[in-house]
Amino acid sequence: MRGRFGPIVLAGMAAALGLAVVVRADDRYAAPLPAALPQQPAAREHAGQGAQGTDRIPAPKPVPLTLAMVEGLALKNNPTIRAAEALVIQQQGLLRQATRYPNPTLGWVQTTPSQLTRGATQGAFISQDFVTAGKLRVAGAAEKAEIEMRDWQLKAQTARVVNDVHIRYYEALGARHAGIAAAELERLAAADLKAIQQLVEAKQASRPDVLQAEIHLSAVQSTLEQARLRHEAACRLLANVVGISQLPSTTLTGNLEADPPRLDWQESLERLLKESPVLRAQAAQVREAAIEVQFQKRLVIPNVSTQVVIQHDYVRDFNQVSTLVSAPIPFFNRNRGNIINAEGFLIQQEQEYKRVQLALADQMAAAFQEYLGARNQVDHLRKILPRTQENLALTRQAFRSGQAGYDFMRVLDAEQTYFQTKTSYIDSLTVVHRLSIEISGLELTGGLNPTEVGTALQGAAGQRTGVRNVLLQQAQQQNAGANRLLPGAIQSTLGGSP
Repeated sequence: MRGRFGPIVLAGMAAALGLAVVVRADDRYAAPLPAALPQQPAAREHAGQGAQGTDRIPAPKPVPLTLAMVEGLALKNNPTIRAAEALVIQQQGLLRQATRYPNPTLGWVQTTPSQLTRGATQGAFISQDFVTAGKLRVAGAAEKAEIEMRDWQLKAQTARVVNDVHIRYYEALGARHAGIAAAELERLAAADLKAIQQLVEAKQASRPDVLQAEIHLSAVQSTLEQARLRHEAACRLLANVVGISQLPSTTLTGNLEADPPRLDWQESLERLLKESPVLRAQAAQVREAAIEVQFQKRLVIPNVSTQVVIQHDYVRDFNQVSTLVSAPIPFFNRNRGNIINAEGFLIQQEQEYKRVQLALADQMAAAFQEYLGARNQVDHLRKILPRTQENLALTRQAFRSGQAGYDFMRVLDAEQTYFQTKTSYIDSLTVVHRLSIEISGLELTGGLNPTEVGTALQGAAGQRTGVRNVLLQQAQQQNAGANRLLPGAIQSTLGGSP
């Protein structure tokens, strides 16, 4: 390939595209790198004045931007990663809250009888709920499973961003090489038009040949403009997933023809089912659902409420201490409805885990089939591309020498065959890189989707029963029953915890 893309030819092609050219020993394309947008007319005029001796401000030299550098920018700037990290922090806060012990309640009490000789008291009371059956521990275990799920979602989202950066980076490289191929075709079309005009002057060609060459050049220039727009769009898409408005004025380094790893179906599938963070996040949800069943069963065992009241009788001058210990009797309500709901939720989550396994395998199968087809196309085009280039060179030479049977239409046909083969080769290389990244990246793409949307394979798993809220609700219910046994002045609510 190096002989077909020499520095001299690349310089001419790059000039037509407005490209900066960097020749590297390890790049089969000699690494022609796209510069910024083509110079505006005013800029070109200013550059011309510099050539006549006026002061000229040198354009900033593009700085090569490697794939690793772009990936680092994305990990720093992509907002979905920060959002996924925030979800982990939120869950850690909920874990802290769910494992806090209920606050004690402190209050003041006074009794004023209608007959002062009967006594008048003032005092204080303190009450405390004691959580039984290890409910706080079980609630903490459920929240830890939720944190684990969020951690795996964070890992999945980070992988999505990285995979999208790699995919769009290679798409930008493919767009750049498509532009190079279009510039090469434009150079050939312009040379064809000039040659035909010379043949017309020598009475060896006719006006229709000139018109045909002009039409061909115009079509090629349109193709070149489409390639430029494609490259601009690819760079914008890359900047979007990086998380910035636009990439700096720079060049993307890389070798599109670098062979991606040869992937094996069985190894890829086993790795997917073993390492997929989506599947591991679902496994954490199964564990949380199992803990939820335990929690609901333990709610049948009531908490114990204790209240102590200390009062002083100012008429009779003596102190009095009253102690109340109470617990609701699970006679009418044994929490069976919530237990059944939690058991059903566990079954649903277990089946969801199996569904996610099948969905991932299905997604991998479709991607792998497309990957094998694109890989086969690359291998085929890589073999015939040198032949189409040789055919083009020989056809042009025969036409210029006036050899019989080699008219201008045959030259155009050879040029089109070479260009179509080359662009198909570039497109197939881009597809192979995209699919190999998707497969090696465990089918994680969608680096601009929210974390919850990004795990769409997990589906809508239903509403969790809210382990972290049950303790507060239970405390309120138990306190309502216990407080009815006390004078109205010392009724209190025992909700809230720090």
